[in-house]
Amino acid sequence: MGTRIRVLHVDDDPDFVEMAATFLERADDRFDVVTATSVEEGLERFGATDVDCIVSDHDMPGRTGIEFLERVREANSKFPFILFTGRGSEEIASKAISAGVTEYLQKETGTDQYALLANRIANSVRVFRAETAVTRTEERYHNLVDTAPIPIIVFDRSGEMVYSNDAAVDFLHADSHAELEGWYFVEFLHPDDRTRAAERFERLMEEGTPLPQTEFRLRTVDGEIKTATVATAPGYYRGQKVAQAMAYQ
Repeated sequence: MGTRIRVLHVDDDPDFVEMAATFLERADDRFDVVTATSVEEGLERFGATDVDCIVSDHDMPGRTGIEFLERVREANSKFPFILFTGRGSEEIASKAISAGVTEYLQKETGTDQYALLANRIANSVRVFRAETAVTRTEERYHNLVDTAPIPIIVFDRSGEMVYSNDAAVDFLHADSHAELEGWYFVEFLHPDDRTRAAERFERLMEEGTPLPQTEFRLRTVDGEIKTATVATAPGYYRGQKVAQAMAYQ
């Protein structure tokens, strides 16, 4: 993760936020720290500035850090938010966790605390960026596949169906995608084709390369048998390795 990380630090003590910004930028040269001295100003900067993580005090005039967190969570349920407070208690920690805080740290004396804080910031941003990338990949996958004219079904490592497009729902005579949930790939096959398909599935998952097209007899939810040419390829769905099956008649 070599890209820049913009941190918004909110604390009502202007001298403290400036000092903290200096030490954080020294601790990690990817950091660019912007500051605010109230929740209101912090919310303005969060809305107007492209920041990657928020670090906030708790006890501040007007709104508290937890109230700040709650407002941020309304906009984004997983955005990195670290409560960095001088007033620590089990009650505050419990409320922060309930509100969805990413990390909870209590201020200490000395400069060593900034190395720890910098590490928590970097890790939180790394996880958030990875999760965001997975979500975007999944969205692109759905945009491409949902309305494809050929039936496409995706199976996880155990062989359970985790995704079907509209064409697959129609092809399998299902009323909805939900009707196909919980089915395993062998259940979509004629009994005499299941052993061959299972061997093919294991090969696909082990080798991780597309396999040649082959003909299978597929079974619909109402028991009709349809002969189709099936192409299979590996892929990733929701961060998991999967097998993708496409049927052609």
